[in-house]
Amino acid sequence: MDYLLDAARRATGMFRLPKLSLPKRSRSAPTATSAPNRSIEPAPAPPDDRVAPVGTPGVSHYLPSEDWEELLVTDGDGLPTLYLQMHTGELRLTEPTTGKLVAVGNHHLRRMGIWTVDLGGVDARKTAVREGLLQPGSPVSLVREPDNAHDGNAIAVHAAAGRPVGYLNRRTAAGLSRLLDTGMRLEAISIAFDSVTAGRPGGVKVLAASPELVRHLLRKRPGAALIAPLDLAS
Repeated sequence: MDYLLDAARRATGMFRLPKLSLPKRSRSAPTATSAPNRSIEPAPAPPDDRVAPVGTPGVSHYLPSEDWEELLVTDGDGLPTLYLQMHTGELRLTEPTTGKLVAVGNHHLRRMGIWTVDLGGVDARKTAVREGLLQPGSPVSLVREPDNAHDGNAIAVHAAAGRPVGYLNRRTAAGLSRLLDTGMRLEAISIAFDSVTAGRPGGVKVLAASPELVRHLLRKRPGAALIAPLDLAS
């Protein structure tokens, strides 16, 4: 029987076809859909804290001490290069090349014949204080009191019409009293006045110098020549 089947297959050409090998599909991971190309802006840089903001506290308006020797000097005529200008409601001595202020009581000023001092013993209830006779630029007079029971060098300060205001401190009075006792003429003006703090140090400040020097220091003030000095009582 097998013989007959083989003969029939040969006769009819019914041969078994070879198995075809199909290419195998690669099982690679699915391709991810690429995201749209979006431009990403960089995050803003943090602020640079090394840059000091405008108006940083701690910047002084005053001439530093290392510059006193060089800049607190006189010109060819023997007059200080300083001048008085209004600053925060007060007349302040100003160094012209830097614009810096010179503090009241600076010891270099005395070399140039300028005395600046905080007034002591001011009574805010006195007429001169209440009537505003101590506004910056107002003339005052220096009055020696050699018979003062507390200090033989005492120098009182009087406003207009001889109204007493207060006293120079002992240290300043000790130096100026010797000058006044020799007949030296000094002129004085108020450079600062605060009615609220008049009775405390710094509430009233006075500048004294020769009449020519006071006018020189006021040279940049409008109407400075109109300020009439008060006669000094002896």
